[in-house]
Amino acid sequence: MVNERVAADGKHLRVCTDRFVVKGVTYGSFLPRSDGARYPEPELVRADLAAMDRLGLNTVRTYDRPPGDVMAGAAEIGLRLLIGLDYPDWRYHRTPGRDTNRAVRDAGCRAVDDLMDELERSGIDPAAVLAVSVGNEVPADLVRVHGSAAVEDILSTIVDRVHRRDRDMLVTYTNYPTTEYLRVDGQDLITFNLFLEQAESFDRYLRHLQVVSGRLPLVLTELGLATEIHGTRGQAELLAEQLSTVARSGCAGATVFAWTDEWGVNDEAVTGWGFGITDNDRRPKPGAGAVETWARADLKDLAERWPRISVVVCAYNESRMIEECLRSLERSDYPDLEVVVCNDGSDDDTLARAQRFPFTVLDLPRGGLSRARNAGIAAASGDIVAFLDADAVCHPQWPWFLALSFDDRTVSAVGGPNLPVPDAGLIERAVALSPGAPTEVLIGDDRAEHIAGCNMAFRKSVITRIDGFEPTYTAAGDDVDVCWKLLDEGHRIGFNPAAQVVHHRRGTVPGYLRQQRGYGRAEKLLSAAHPARFNRLGQARWAGVIYGGVGLLPSLLRPRVYHGHQGSAPFQPVSADRASVAVSWATALLPVVAAVGLTGVVAATVAGAMDAGAPATWLSAVPAAALTLMVTFAIVVALSTDVDRNESSPIALRALVGLLHLAQPLVRTWGRIRTRTRLPSAESEVGGSAEATETEAWTGDRHDALVGLERRLRSSRFGIRHPDPSSNWDLAVTTGPFTRVMVALGVAWSWTPHVRTVIRPRWSLSGVVVVAAVAAWLWSPWAAVVVAGLAVVGLVADAVGVARTRRMIERWQVAAR
Repeated sequence: MVNERVAADGKHLRVCTDRFVVKGVTYGSFLPRSDGARYPEPELVRADLAAMDRLGLNTVRTYDRPPGDVMAGAAEIGLRLLIGLDYPDWRYHRTPGRDTNRAVRDAGCRAVDDLMDELERSGIDPAAVLAVSVGNEVPADLVRVHGSAAVEDILSTIVDRVHRRDRDMLVTYTNYPTTEYLRVDGQDLITFNLFLEQAESFDRYLRHLQVVSGRLPLVLTELGLATEIHGTRGQAELLAEQLSTVARSGCAGATVFAWTDEWGVNDEAVTGWGFGITDNDRRPKPGAGAVETWARADLKDLAERWPRISVVVCAYNESRMIEECLRSLERSDYPDLEVVVCNDGSDDDTLARAQRFPFTVLDLPRGGLSRARNAGIAAASGDIVAFLDADAVCHPQWPWFLALSFDDRTVSAVGGPNLPVPDAGLIERAVALSPGAPTEVLIGDDRAEHIAGCNMAFRKSVITRIDGFEPTYTAAGDDVDVCWKLLDEGHRIGFNPAAQVVHHRRGTVPGYLRQQRGYGRAEKLLSAAHPARFNRLGQARWAGVIYGGVGLLPSLLRPRVYHGHQGSAPFQPVSADRASVAVSWATALLPVVAAVGLTGVVAATVAGAMDAGAPATWLSAVPAAALTLMVTFAIVVALSTDVDRNESSPIALRALVGLLHLAQPLVRTWGRIRTRTRLPSAESEVGGSAEATETEAWTGDRHDALVGLERRLRSSRFGIRHPDPSSNWDLAVTTGPFTRVMVALGVAWSWTPHVRTVIRPRWSLSGVVVVAAVAAWLWSPWAAVVVAGLAVVGLVADAVGVARTRRMIERWQVAAR
């Protein structure tokens, strides 16, 4: 008897602590037998199950509720059942509407009750059931007729019915590419039928499914080839190729369609296809050998040689979590793994705890995260250098999937997902649902613009060539800086959804807010080093897609789906997640709303002191409106937060998530405002250190001249931006609220610097002042006087700033000559 539950944990299915990979076949559907069940006779069932076991398979997928002999036979052998429910769904109803939806929902719930009652009557251990599928490929045109929202809602209701009958039972809906956009709530794993005969297309779409499945495990529940069309040899070759791709992808496995050529649909035999790996008489085809090879293979069989990987773990005061992190690395059976622990001057017992493990431990003076990472790179002996945060835990097969990603020689760096801890406390669970978490930014299903620092790996030759991590970033931002540097140099960053780690979020609200303030500081530093990648609000301009976040008003902001002409596209993915875009814009504008509210408070106070009457009343409404908008946003986020069905405190969790969504952008903006931009240091800490050049030293090189001039201006706290590559200017110096000085530099005869400066207006802020002046004049002449006075002060500041800038440039030129 099977007595160990399979649980969904992140991207993996697990039996206790071991990863469970589904390796199975589909069984059915069949014509009815003597007792009416759509299965072969009991004797043939037992023979089939025994033959599956001899091939090394561990799972059988069925299309309708199996009778007691099928469940008992599978349980005795140790095969797990992925049971499909068969009930009258939308295919059986011509008229869309509430009556049809109610009939489908009731039929599905009755099918669930019948299955659960059968399990209770038969005495079969529920652990023998891998999962229950509440539906299989609702046709895309019927989804269009009945409405995707109604189909999703009813399938989600049936999923919930299974969980109500057995909280530990895994539940799924089996989808296919034409309705990829369907989102069924409450699923424990994602199952997909996929028939693609071209290897490249199969691999590419499987990677796509791995990404869109998020943190849920992915199982391919149908793949294969018809032997009566392509021949038995063609079937065997395709299965060997596709099953190897499944293994390399790191998904939770597959069930091959089908066990036998015997096949019946709607009580009629289906002939002329031959998808089985055995024929009608159960004689094995060559495809059965390909399936057996896959079933008995292990991850280590996917490559002849595995590169040496050095894992760098940087820790500062991580005594509470460092041992859990290092134990996860100790459990890995990767053949050539080196671990380097960099203790960044901790003043607790982090060092002593790390030294209990058989790893290299470096005791460093406190220097910040980037310096610690650079020390790890210098000490690493591997071809690949991976980074794992001290408050993260990796799966034992994490190094294997990182190494597989580097098989692509065009890839210089690889990252993977970092999943929240499932059994964390309330605050950590809320933080995991809040903005600002370290996450990947994808520009494709296997390509990234940014990989999170807690789960990233680089070719050592590449990370050394760019001098490692910039020490200016002491707590955050160094991973973003490195990724952008690599992309600017033409390197490619890969992403592997199977290379996952479980990463602790902040466990206290003050700790989360301090982290976000630090991220704001890092963004300010990044904006100086990579100005073209930031907008005027100080937000990073990501070319890729940031996954995760709450769904804002899902009933109104449903995802935009590519359906093709009249819904005819064979692949129909989500083309735009409008809910995530709405949340991103809302969080970006919250600081602006708060600033408007504070300005309104000041203006209303001034107007009240001047006894302005009606204008004071109007101005006092501004902060009230701003506060109302902010509170409304927090409430909408709280109500839209997707809470796990097992959540013990859903109301408290929703409320806290709403408050953190409100506080995070404000704190992050404050961190940016309070930080002075600095140039990256000239120090190289990987493979030796370079002496810093004197700021004012003149070498005759134009690049050095620009660096020296920029440092001189920044030392006087001028804001500096680098214009985009299409600009004729080298530097844009912010001299006040309304103007910038544009600087172009040339060098004649390698010793004479030539500088041209032109004053340009900052149109965005100037436009705001003009609008404010007009509005103030309409309210009251007194308000217009206040705005005009502020504008005059700004213009004076501009004049002073322009004069200082030009004077400093002239002095620099004299010194350079």
